[in-house]
Amino acid sequence: MASQIDSVYDSLLHSPRLGNDPWSQTNLQIFRPRHVLLWELISRYLDEPRETIADIGCHNAFFLRLSKELGFRHFVGVDFFELSPERSFLEELPDAQLLRVNFNADHFLSALEDQSVDCVVSTEVLEHLYHHPAGYLAECWRILRRGGLLVISTPNPCTIARAAKLLSGRSPVWGDAAFARTPKLTNDGEPLAVWDIHFREYTLPTVRELVGDLPEARVLAAGFVANAPSPRNSTAKNLALATAWRTGLGHNRLLSSTQYMVVRRER
Repeated sequence: MASQIDSVYDSLLHSPRLGNDPWSQTNLQIFRPRHVLLWELISRYLDEPRETIADIGCHNAFFLRLSKELGFRHFVGVDFFELSPERSFLEELPDAQLLRVNFNADHFLSALEDQSVDCVVSTEVLEHLYHHPAGYLAECWRILRRGGLLVISTPNPCTIARAAKLLSGRSPVWGDAAFARTPKLTNDGEPLAVWDIHFREYTLPTVRELVGDLPEARVLAAGFVANAPSPRNSTAKNLALATAWRTGLGHNRLLSSTQYMVVRRER
């Protein structure tokens, strides 16, 4: 199964949709272990039917396109920042739609009915929320059918690299100065939507505690995953990443940049 998704991943990395988007192309190489792992976990834990998948913070809908290989038929991309059609993989998917909404707003998924989605994916979004992160999770849960999966990933704040930054006097958090300078409400009193500030990063036990507030929630899998080497990294960093994977430490908390959780809504 891994060879199947690896082949598709290689093909999508060479898609013309990434030709004028070096930021996405580079990051998709870096995040490949995470995407492949989450794809495999959905394949393992999500029972049929696999009709509808929603990706909250879908960007160019790369993961939705990847999830087509899992047999989904309907695709919902949710994001505030809309891309041009030539850069979006939604254009390649049958029965796909984009909901342009602000994740910090209450009831931001009101366009979707209760229990209408088989799988909700939320990768690297929770840290960008400031209004009501628990409410965000509750809204994702509302649209999930019984037996469906909520798949979450967030940055892992508990790493050796983070500790080294703190010990050297540097901030371990992305955008903390911007956080202080940025008003959190618009002139109309509405929540602000931003993608380049981490308002709060959570440990995996905290994510588990928040998930515990969701009714009929059962955590099926949770853990950590390191990034892949990238041309953008220093030679030393790439060597460290390659060594971590080669020695079987690619899922070690102290070395992994991402933490994940798969949660089923029990029947």
